[in-house]
Amino acid sequence: MLLSNSTTSLKSRQKNNKIGRVFWTHSNIVLLTGYLITLPICTLITLSFLLPLFTTSLFASIGTSKHSTSIPWIDDASECEYTGRNWRDRKCWDNQHNPMF
Repeated sequence: MLLSNSTTSLKSRQKNNKIGRVFWTHSNIVLLTGYLITLPICTLITLSFLLPLFTTSLFASIGTSKHSTSIPWIDDASECEYTGRNWRDRKCWDNQHNPMF
Protein backbone atom coordinates (compact mmCIF):
# COMPACT_ATOMS: atom_id res chain seq x y z
CA MET A 1 0.00 0.00 0.00
CA LEU A 2 2.78 2.38 0.89
CA LEU A 3 4.53 1.65 -2.38
CA SER A 4 1.47 2.37 -4.49
CA ASN A 5 1.03 5.84 -2.93
CA SER A 6 4.66 6.70 -3.40
CA THR A 7 4.65 5.62 -7.04
CA THR A 8 1.54 7.64 -7.84
CA SER A 9 2.97 10.75 -6.20
CA LEU A 10 6.25 10.18 -8.05
CA LYS A 11 4.35 9.91 -11.34
CA SER A 12 2.37 13.08 -10.64
CA ARG A 13 5.58 14.99 -9.77
CA GLN A 14 7.22 13.77 -12.96
CA LYS A 15 4.17 14.80 -14.95
CA ASN A 16 4.18 18.30 -13.37
CA ASN A 17 7.90 18.70 -14.04
CA LYS A 18 7.39 17.65 -17.66
CA ILE A 19 4.63 20.23 -18.15
CA GLY A 20 6.86 22.94 -16.69
CA ARG A 21 9.75 21.97 -18.96
CA VAL A 22 7.52 21.89 -22.03
CA PHE A 23 6.21 25.43 -21.41
CA TRP A 24 9.55 27.09 -20.68
CA THR A 25 11.30 26.23 -23.91
CA HIS A 26 13.67 28.67 -25.58
CA SER A 27 11.22 29.53 -28.32
CA ASN A 28 8.43 30.26 -25.82
CA ILE A 29 10.74 32.52 -23.80
CA VAL A 30 11.72 34.41 -26.95
CA LEU A 31 8.07 34.77 -27.99
CA LEU A 32 7.04 35.99 -24.54
CA THR A 33 9.90 38.49 -24.44
CA GLY A 34 8.98 39.79 -27.90
CA TYR A 35 5.36 40.14 -26.87
CA LEU A 36 6.25 42.03 -23.69
CA ILE A 37 8.42 44.43 -25.70
CA THR A 38 5.96 44.88 -28.56
CA LEU A 39 2.84 45.46 -26.45
CA PRO A 40 3.94 48.76 -24.82
CA ILE A 41 5.36 50.06 -28.11
CA CYS A 42 2.10 49.42 -29.96
CA THR A 43 0.12 50.94 -27.10
CA LEU A 44 2.19 54.14 -27.19
CA ILE A 45 1.89 54.41 -30.97
CA THR A 46 -1.88 53.97 -30.79
CA LEU A 47 -2.21 56.57 -28.04
CA SER A 48 -0.02 59.02 -29.95
CA PHE A 49 -2.48 58.83 -32.86
CA LEU A 50 -5.62 59.04 -30.71
CA LEU A 51 -4.55 61.73 -28.23
CA PRO A 52 -4.32 64.60 -30.76
CA LEU A 53 -7.82 63.81 -32.01
CA PHE A 54 -9.30 64.23 -28.55
CA THR A 55 -7.28 67.27 -27.54
CA THR A 56 -7.87 69.23 -30.76
CA SER A 57 -11.62 68.68 -30.58
CA LEU A 58 -11.63 69.69 -26.91
CA PHE A 59 -9.59 72.86 -27.45
CA ALA A 60 -11.48 73.71 -30.63
CA SER A 61 -14.78 73.73 -28.75
CA ILE A 62 -13.28 75.85 -25.95
CA GLY A 63 -11.52 78.22 -28.34
CA THR A 64 -14.56 79.01 -30.47
CA SER A 65 -17.00 79.63 -27.63
CA LYS A 66 -17.47 83.25 -26.59
CA HIS A 67 -18.45 84.40 -23.12
CA SER A 68 -19.51 87.80 -21.94
CA THR A 69 -17.35 89.14 -19.12
CA SER A 70 -16.73 92.44 -17.41
CA ILE A 71 -13.43 94.24 -17.80
CA PRO A 72 -12.42 95.39 -14.30
CA TRP A 73 -9.78 97.96 -15.30
CA ILE A 74 -12.17 100.00 -17.45
CA ASP A 75 -14.45 102.06 -15.23
CA ASP A 76 -15.51 104.82 -17.62
CA ALA A 77 -18.39 104.50 -20.11
CA SER A 78 -16.66 106.54 -22.85
CA GLU A 79 -13.45 104.49 -22.64
CA CYS A 80 -15.49 101.28 -22.68
CA GLU A 81 -17.42 102.26 -25.81
CA TYR A 82 -14.22 103.54 -27.46
CA THR A 83 -12.72 100.02 -27.21
CA GLY A 84 -15.83 98.49 -28.81
CA ARG A 85 -17.35 97.06 -25.66
CA ASN A 86 -20.75 97.62 -24.03
CA TRP A 87 -21.36 99.71 -20.91
CA ARG A 88 -24.05 98.09 -18.77
CA ASP A 89 -24.78 98.12 -15.01
CA ARG A 90 -21.85 100.50 -14.42
CA LYS A 91 -19.45 97.89 -15.83
CA CYS A 92 -17.68 97.45 -19.14
CA TRP A 93 -18.72 94.19 -20.80
CA ASP A 94 -16.73 92.36 -23.46
CA ASN A 95 -18.99 90.07 -25.50
CA GLN A 96 -16.15 88.47 -27.44
CA HIS A 97 -14.15 87.17 -24.47
CA ASN A 98 -12.22 83.97 -25.15
CA PRO A 99 -11.86 81.62 -22.14
CA MET A 100 -8.33 80.70 -23.30
CA PHE A 101 -7.27 84.32 -22.55
